Amino acid sequence: MNQAVPSTVRRRGRPSSTSGTESGGEVQSLDRAIALLEVLAQSDGLTLSEVARAAELPTSTVHRLLTTLERRGLVGHDAATGQWMVGIGLFRVGSAYLRIRKLPEIARSLLRELSHGVNETVNLSLIEGPHLICVAQVESHAAVRAFFRIGGDLPIHASGGGKAILAAMNPEARRAWLGGDQLQRFTEHTHVSRRALQADLAQIAERGFSIDDEEHTPGMRCVAAAVLDEWREPVGAISVSAPTVRMPPERIADLGARVREAARRLTTQYSGR
Repeated sequence: MNQAVPSTVRRRGRPSSTSGTESGGEVQSLDRAIALLEVLAQSDGLTLSEVARAAELPTSTVHRLLTTLERRGLVGHDAATGQWMVGIGLFRVGSAYLRIRKLPEIARSLLRELSHGVNETVNLSLIEGPHLICVAQVESHAAVRAFFRIGGDLPIHASGGGKAILAAMNPEARRAWLGGDQLQRFTEHTHVSRRALQADLAQIAERGFSIDDEEHTPGMRCVAAAVLDEWREPVGAISVSAPTVRMPPERIADLGARVREAARRLTTQYSGR
């Protein structure tokens, strides 16, 4: 009896088979064109020979590709100086990403990776008014673990994520977010004066990650680092939270380095920088 051969399952938007793959020349041309765009994106204008030298391609090939890209509006050419630069069409293409990007979706796999690596609860948070809002979370599987409800809020001055974001803000924006000089106390470790908090924020900026040492909830510690947009402004924070017994001082440095690296990677994925 003949057995049916299972059909190949293909992802939507993908070709049904690979038998008709593009020729090497077509793929090479596309790859070279993208390389030219990357070269031009790093400058305010380059001559044809400078572009060819940076891309390590023949001048004739570069000119042909640039002319094609110019017709699409992806690059521009200044006839007076002979320089080539990125075009307005490339901005329109890039702006399409800005319309659809959502930080929680972009961060999903990275949060899982970080949580599995440290076996602790990992949160992604945004700020809204005087509060830090948890928008995504991967819980630890430990019997005793940190837990914050999705959509729940914490005060920005007494939370790891909030302080990481404050430390990454410019001074004017920070003053606007903090409000008055007297800050609400939650535990004996809470910074209740602006001066004490500012001193902590200076250390956070130098270290690259914040530490919430039972400043909001007794028995809980947290380390966090800010995620930045393309203008280097903070848009959120990644944090690792755990009971103090599992986050002793000697472990904080390692967790802080891990969360700082995760925030750096998410910044690159979100902003391209």
